[in-house]
Amino acid sequence: KKLRWQAFVELNQAVLADLRPAPDWHGFRVVAGDSTTLYLPTTHPDILREGGDGFGCYHTDTGIYSLARASALCEASTGLILRADLTSETEDERTVLASQLDQLQVNDLLVLDRGYPAYWLFALLQAKQRHFCIRLKLDFSAQVRAFVASGAASAVIDITPNGAHRPGFAAHGLPLQPLRLRLVRVPLSSGQVEVLATSLLDEAQWPAAAFAALYQKRWRIEEAFRHLKCRLKLEQFGGETPQAIRQEFHAAILLHNLATIAAQDVLAQQERDAQTHAPNLTHASHLVRLYLPQLLADPASIREIGPLLYDSIAQQISRRRPDKPTSPRKANRKKPRHHRAYK
Repeated sequence: KKLRWQAFVELNQAVLADLRPAPDWHGFRVVAGDSTTLYLPTTHPDILREGGDGFGCYHTDTGIYSLARASALCEASTGLILRADLTSETEDERTVLASQLDQLQVNDLLVLDRGYPAYWLFALLQAKQRHFCIRLKLDFSAQVRAFVASGAASAVIDITPNGAHRPGFAAHGLPLQPLRLRLVRVPLSSGQVEVLATSLLDEAQWPAAAFAALYQKRWRIEEAFRHLKCRLKLEQFGGETPQAIRQEFHAAILLHNLATIAAQDVLAQQERDAQTHAPNLTHASHLVRLYLPQLLADPASIREIGPLLYDSIAQQISRRRPDKPTSPRKANRKKPRHHRAYK
């Protein structure tokens, strides 16, 4: 109860500080950004309080429920979560992302889905000199609709914000001036088309045909969220106060990263390619959770525990199947919610 939740954030940053992953796409380290919602327990009044540390609440015919928004930046090559924040679900995900941009390095390439595009966000990323690739809705603007109709593989365009965009620019101290972007067409096997907006303007250096593989790397953050919510049971919170909720959230992020690092080390020891082989991250998380208290109490015990940990993880490595068919998500699927006593 007395442990600050920020302690887990600091521990996570200390764990990540010494890692130097190699660039994985045309000299860039690909970083995926996204957010997801989490159900919270509603048994403590501080959770339901608006503003401050509270998360707010919704009143429905079936009762009261509270939602939080978990926003994260994820290293696409490994699945490590570089930065995570927990806010009220009503907080705009673009605004949360703007507060996370200082986590990005010069050689990072930020990849976002179609919930993020905004003229002010394009301008903010360019002002911070950070490269990006963001999926657009096909009706995002008249220029995007014209690009889709043209059939071109890519095109560099100049966009001019108007008075309607002024509040977003003013909120982040940005001048209201034209921006230059490149639109890239990504044809899908289904016959549909995706359109990406990027700061990488040079067609010769970054050909349009390479962007399908780039955007596919964004899926790594979806896998990270699935691991946190479905395997680590993140939404089955044991605590009830905002402090306890944030403690459990950031502790789960730390556990996810420690398990990911251990799994990546096993692949490196066995000289296996992480693009073609995947350790069982759920199994690795269980082992890290089991041995971590002993390691914290006696760091020297890593000489004994390390080989046991790595051998156990090595026994559950499977080959990736990138072309494996997946079933589409069922419409109006009811999200399973287990009783808190079953965590």
